[in-house]
Order: sequence, then structure tokens, then C-alpha cells
Amino acid sequence: MPRCASPRRLVPGAARRGGPLHLSGYLFFAGPSRETALRALRDAMEAGVPVSVDPASAGFLAALGADRFLAAAEGAEVLLPNADEALVLTGRAGPERAAAELSRRFPLVVVTLGAAGALVAEDGAVTARVAAPPARPVDSTGAGDAFTGAFLAARLAGADPVKAAEAGCRAGAEAVATVGGRPPAAPTDG
Repeated sequence: MPRCASPRRLVPGAARRGGPLHLSGYLFFAGPSRETALRALRDAMEAGVPVSVDPASAGFLAALGADRFLAAAEGAEVLLPNADEALVLTGRAGPERAAAELSRRFPLVVVTLGAAGALVAEDGAVTARVAAPPARPVDSTGAGDAFTGAFLAARLAGADPVKAAEAGCRAGAEAVATVGGRPPAAPTDG
């Protein structure tokens, strides 16, 4: 049986030894994992390690409460909600207004819009709208995670937020063209 993320399992000082920290919003929705996520976020901030957070679920956000989630994620440098999550977190009408509002709390906010691409917001304003490449959607499972992974990898490689969002949109478009959350395995020789 898999073990739950618990504060007892978090290694003190781990944030100082690793790279940037990414937290899934799912960690904030249950007591033990929330405590672990908060500790990891605090340790990373104290060590000067950049933190990104993906809110993960509009339904769970609504149940937890926007204010509670936003307080828990405070200090993260990057917030990566989808449009539904951004609307739940702000109560604003429309993803553009929600993105702008969230970027008053977090230095960089990227709101994913599915087939419509993504919004990049900083300093209380939407600074870019990134188009998604054409895709033949088969299954949306994993599209948000693909976006987040490609976005963060591009940022780690030195891309600016717009170029990173373009990489995320490409990965999301590729993900929706495949059934399931994992791409098919690459052929192996032999």
C-alpha cells in the first residue's frame, strides 16, 4: 500500500540540496499531505528555492475554499491553474480577469485554456496569450500535467514565460492526441 506524504517523511534541509520545488494542489486537500506541503513550501522559501504550484482540481478547490488554498500556496513564485481553477480561486468572470487577479498574489501566473492555449500574467496584468497548436483530441487525460512539465522544464532551461508556455501548449496538444495519461512507449531495438 502506498504511503501518504507525511511531515515525518520529509527530510530536513532537502530543499537546500535540490532544485526548484513543484507542488501539486492535491497535496493541499488532506490534512497530513497539506502539512507536508506547507512544510516543504516553507523550507524551500527559507532556502531561496523557487516554488511552483498547480492547483490541480476546481472541485477540490471549491470544497477546501479559495482563501484557504491561496493562504497555503502563499510564497510560491509560479501558479499554474487551468481556467476553471482560476475562476474558483478568484470569483472573477473570465480567465483573463482571474489571471490578472492571481498575478497580484503570485509573481507569475499561467492559466491554461485547453485548445485555446494559455494566458501569462504578471504584476496584475495579462502579458501574453499563447495559442495552442492544432490537435486532434482523443483524451484530455494528462494534458494539464504535460503542459506543466514542459513549461517548468523550459523555464529551467532558461526560457522566458511566453516561450515556456508555448512549450507547455505543444506538450498539452500532444497529450490530448493520445489515449490515457502516458504516451506510448518508444520502440526499442532488439
